Amino acid sequence: MHVLAKLGKLRKIDYVKHVTRYYSERIVILRDLRRLHQYHFGNGRDFTRERNSRLTRILGYAYDHCPYYRRIFTQVDLDLTQAINQLERIPLLDKNLIRKHYNEIVSSQLPRMVSSMRNTGGSTGEPLQFPSSGGFDREHQAFLYRIIGYKPGEKILAMDGSAIAQELTARNIYWTKKSDQDIPYGSMALSSLYLQENTISFYTDFIKTFKPTIIRGYPSFVNDVATYILKNRIKVKHPMKGIVLTSESTNEMQIRNISEAFNSKIYLQYGHAEASLFGYTLDESHEFFCSPFYGFVEVVNESGEHVKPGKLGEVVCTGFHNRALPFIRYKTGDLAFFSQDHHGIVRLKSVLGRTQDYIYGWNLKKTLLTALVFGLHYKAFANIKKWQIIQDKAGEVTVKIVKDAFFNSEDEEEIRSNFLNIADVRTVFRYVESIPLTPSGKSIFLIQNLSTATELCSHISQRD
Repeated sequence: MHVLAKLGKLRKIDYVKHVTRYYSERIVILRDLRRLHQYHFGNGRDFTRERNSRLTRILGYAYDHCPYYRRIFTQVDLDLTQAINQLERIPLLDKNLIRKHYNEIVSSQLPRMVSSMRNTGGSTGEPLQFPSSGGFDREHQAFLYRIIGYKPGEKILAMDGSAIAQELTARNIYWTKKSDQDIPYGSMALSSLYLQENTISFYTDFIKTFKPTIIRGYPSFVNDVATYILKNRIKVKHPMKGIVLTSESTNEMQIRNISEAFNSKIYLQYGHAEASLFGYTLDESHEFFCSPFYGFVEVVNESGEHVKPGKLGEVVCTGFHNRALPFIRYKTGDLAFFSQDHHGIVRLKSVLGRTQDYIYGWNLKKTLLTALVFGLHYKAFANIKKWQIIQDKAGEVTVKIVKDAFFNSEDEEEIRSNFLNIADVRTVFRYVESIPLTPSGKSIFLIQNLSTATELCSHISQRD
């Protein structure tokens, strides 16, 4: 347990209290997740009352121990006994508010609890560091694997951004055994950081030799390997129970490629470093179920009001387990279509990506990149190895492309005309040999540098 590292910094009595509470809560979580598992296999239950009770408890804790929330709840006259009906009174929380009121949002009990620091926001350009008293991520991950059909002892391969020692990569070894603490996230890690044309064959050879039962990885990384497998007609013969795609937005093209290459069912997983939401899919509809034992999930419009079923909004979460810094009505920055709240389980028809995943035309018209790019099924996709879009000013984007030998002027024109006619955006093409990953090994498809209305209006006035 990571908690042991802080033993010397806490009074013994505080440490004992923490461990006792952790294990008692873990027993409850494991029981609840067994019931959730049974629910998905036909044993109908309604978790609404239990989920709402957890919401009330974290709100009560925040009122008692976080001055910011005590002040806010008092200002909006929040009745904690009726919180589920008054939740929209609580102002939405975002990274800027956390930075501004950090000392008031952090729990007064923080010096007496076991905690660690987490980071988030690297892919959005808005990093945030915050304390966490832990959650039950591992228990939820194991729950998802049981849904897939995992049995103890079967192999799980993590396709992520793990760093590999130089003496291994010098011998074309791009994988490493993970620590016991990383299980159930994967017993072996295959790293995206070293994937190149001259190394990818070693990746596919390792997968065929390792024979994982489940792969859990970044969609862009798994898709790159899948595309290579399909183009080279490589046969992955060992059966897999499932492939879990996580940590990045996923599109239908990637899902089709990966499913075909590995002859496996695809599951999607959705969550954040803020540990306030755990979403998972069960079938080919790829509709997300959000665990009622992890956090309270809303999908809201620009006014902070919950959207109707079938409508698009921003995902807002209230985490149940982080008492060090409670995230209450926290704006995740992700866009999703709300499906329903059934039996206490919020369901999202699809998660489209971040609110930053818009590009802007000269007239401030916003176009969702997922729809513009992946909804149109470009013929050019077949001739693009990798690409990235960068927007520094309204009405124009830079399109960086790693092209293959068959990419031609017709492919370029297809992209140019669609961006111009649909989004009112001019394209500038840059052809490159490679597109760098983030330090954690992820791909960023859109780098959106227009983050505020002021910046956008500035660009419009400059044009006029």
